[in-house]
Amino acid sequence: MCGTSQVAARSSESDKGPVLDLIYGRNPVREALRGRRQVHVILLATSEAGNELEGLLPSWCAGFRTVQPPVDRVSPAELTNRLKTPDHQGIAAVVDPYPYLEPEDVLRDHTLVVALDEVQDPHNLGAVIRSAEGAGAAVIIPRHRAVEVTGSVVKASAGATEHAAVSKVRNLADFLGEAKKEGFWIYGAAARASESYAGQDYGYSTCFVLGSEGEGLGRRVASLCDVMVSLPLAGRVESLNVSVTSGILLYEAVRQRRLKVGGQ
Repeated sequence: MCGTSQVAARSSESDKGPVLDLIYGRNPVREALRGRRQVHVILLATSEAGNELEGLLPSWCAGFRTVQPPVDRVSPAELTNRLKTPDHQGIAAVVDPYPYLEPEDVLRDHTLVVALDEVQDPHNLGAVIRSAEGAGAAVIIPRHRAVEVTGSVVKASAGATEHAAVSKVRNLADFLGEAKKEGFWIYGAAARASESYAGQDYGYSTCFVLGSEGEGLGRRVASLCDVMVSLPLAGRVESLNVSVTSGILLYEAVRQRRLKVGGQ
């Protein structure tokens, strides 16, 4: 059993190795055990829920890891204090830093991408990543003025981050320029755009670009879009949540592509 103090020391002393992350919640920890990151320690609450979860760990690891990570039992209060949230469901894990992909790998290996321009809400990013992973799409986020993949993002994605293709780029506009060179069509989403999202052909390499709810797309990013599209709104709200919009756009692309190959 690994002591909590040892983990805390390791995760805070960058001179001894990379800073480790904390993730929490049943689905995030389960998917991390099935994903790419090394799981160093599993933290379980000293409660009935923790006892139940400890019994589930062997099945979560089966077929994915030859050795189950060590378990450290801590009080629910200590777990809440360490995570700064009570939404841990009695379980957390100390894991390697998030494995972002290189942007050139995204452009080489994916034909469907969603790029986010300064989205700062971790719940929005988590929901976008969850939809993108399900649609087989990659996600691009900028390094600055935007949320990155944190424990709260992993929780919001229900663990989809652990399998998703996510890249963090220095400059989103520069990435879009490279994507255009590689043959991608860039579609920006804007509430007042005149072109309907359903009237486009997403059968080619496609990148959807969505901005934050407050500001929308920046001018330079918008100028690089080949087409600006909107979703029809019959109610009184002026726009949809960024994660809802991304899900609709991504699955319209999936639908069109399946039809082209004779799928349903």
